[in-house]
Amino acid sequence: MDALDTNLLVYAHNTASPFHPQAKAFIEKVMNERDAEGKLLVCIPGQVLMEFLNVITRNQLESPLSLHNATQLVQDYIDTGITILYPKSTQLTTLLNLLKSVTTRQKVFDVALVATLKDHGIAGLYTVNTGDFAQFTFLDVKNPFSRFV
Repeated sequence: MDALDTNLLVYAHNTASPFHPQAKAFIEKVMNERDAEGKLLVCIPGQVLMEFLNVITRNQLESPLSLHNATQLVQDYIDTGITILYPKSTQLTTLLNLLKSVTTRQKVFDVALVATLKDHGIAGLYTVNTGDFAQFTFLDVKNPFSRFV
């Protein structure tokens, strides 16, 4: 199973983004791919959905969504039955261990996301910001747009 990062959701729902067409197509594709048991092959960490709400409603965006519309989108994702990853009781310990290899506070939220993935045994992450996660070699970080670039 692979996780989706915030940027993909933002690009998929921000019509002003130059990545919108690719992101929308990618999200639609992965939201329709299921295993033999009917489960989606992707998951979304709860942190990603919270970050999505924060980013997609920012007035700095050319086409921000209203908080109402953004929360409805999050509810729509939940209603699909996608697995939502919540922090486990081990997350803080995992986070602190992972932070030993980080030199800047700006990475704390990325590392928190990685800690959630690690605690859940999720080995893959779809993101446009692959460099933000390159140091975590146990994680298969994939840019779904790389074939478009």
